[in-house]
Amino acid sequence: MGTGTGSVVGHAASTTPFGPERFTSNHATYVITTKSTYYRRIWESAISAWNKTGAFHFRAGSKNRAQIVLSTASGNDAAVMGEDVGLTDFRAVGDYFVKVDAMLNPSLFREYDYSRSDDLHVAEHELGHTMGLAHNPSKASVMYYRNRSVGIQKVDIKGVVLRYKTPAGQSLS
Repeated sequence: MGTGTGSVVGHAASTTPFGPERFTSNHATYVITTKSTYYRRIWESAISAWNKTGAFHFRAGSKNRAQIVLSTASGNDAAVMGEDVGLTDFRAVGDYFVKVDAMLNPSLFREYDYSRSDDLHVAEHELGHTMGLAHNPSKASVMYYRNRSVGIQKVDIKGVVLRYKTPAGQSLS
């Protein structure tokens, strides 16, 4: 469910792992580009859930200047995503995110009969990647690579806090 964070198999992590890339600080601007009211609300609920943790702050921005673009896949995008229900990609300079794109795949949500709660957890997972989190080998984490039923956990919050206390370029695996 994220670029550059392939499947992880191993023991449970007490802190969700993170990659070397991050924003310069623990806040970023976003824009939601989906036309669907339903998926706009899913993204907004996921943002609210992460903001409530206090580990990171997402702030609405303008379409031209937002650091994060949140969208839904349709047509060709959905086909390119294959079996991924969510996908996050980024551009970074010097281990700092410049632009991050996160996308949900509604056609697979429907095909796999995902509930609203499942959709929300996938959005929370993709937002985890937008902050720099990697996959957690534990199923008790929103960042488990095949997650759809678990929301944000303490290990995930710890991962974000540590990501932004740790200099860019360093990672936790």
